[in-house]
Amino acid sequence: MISFHSNNTSEIEKAKKSGLYPTVSLDIFKTIDDLKISDFSLEHEQEVMGIYKQYLENILSMKKTKQESYLKGIKVQEIMDTQLLEQEDSYLLALYMQTHRESAMDYLLKQQRSPLDFLTREEFIKAHKKLLQGTFSGQKYGKNNYRTNNFTYVSKSGKEWNAIHYFALPCEEIESGIMNLTIYYNSLIHNEHTLIKPCLVHGLVGALQMFDDGNTRMGRMLQNVKIYELTEDNLKYYLISPALYSSKSYLDYREQYRNKLGDVAIKPSDESWNHWINFNLNRMEDQIYYMNNKLLDYQKRK
Repeated sequence: MISFHSNNTSEIEKAKKSGLYPTVSLDIFKTIDDLKISDFSLEHEQEVMGIYKQYLENILSMKKTKQESYLKGIKVQEIMDTQLLEQEDSYLLALYMQTHRESAMDYLLKQQRSPLDFLTREEFIKAHKKLLQGTFSGQKYGKNNYRTNNFTYVSKSGKEWNAIHYFALPCEEIESGIMNLTIYYNSLIHNEHTLIKPCLVHGLVGALQMFDDGNTRMGRMLQNVKIYELTEDNLKYYLISPALYSSKSYLDYREQYRNKLGDVAIKPSDESWNHWINFNLNRMEDQIYYMNNKLLDYQKRK
């Protein structure tokens, strides 16, 4: 999702005061606390869980060395795919990473292997900075802990000024946003839903727009890490790193991705959250089928 900044503060201030454009609110967390996950979403999660478990079994059936090579390989591919989805130059990023070895994903995975497995404010901010390293926007915004401009808005369908969709969370509320996000991430709320809770974390980060750029990248990364964590806790499958990444599966659905996340941001409700959940479960299902086919081909190679 693209956010825009403008030096024309008088025009943007006028637009904000007009009341025509909504602003993301911390009330979004109340809708998570009270969320009624629909029967359809619960059934959908179980369907995707079935193919996810089979995929995990296929990974675990390999010799350990080949299993580890596969998991390392798909992690590197995800790092490129998530940047490509945001139209970054993946070729330049691949070159950059040759001399900057610890990716944001590796950093978070290392931190989350601590005894408490808590995500802290400091880790959240540092992971985002690492995520932007080597990117075009990272050169401009990489030094900031989070967004400092209250004239940032999200556009509709990739357009700019004449198509404001909504304004980002006010800067003075970002610290509270991070606090609430990490509390939810670390809590037991929805932890029984191995695939749904990660979707909700993804949606919160993407909707709140707490950073100048990289919000949806950060959301997808936390989704990946949370699936990995809950896969261990709930399913007792133990792998060296995540087996499921979804950035590639969003490439053909950019507009739907943007619209459903926008709905969550400006009119959070059971309905919009369940639409978001099912959209993401569809993308996971697509990716599991794709990755499992690649895995089966990989198993045949000596």
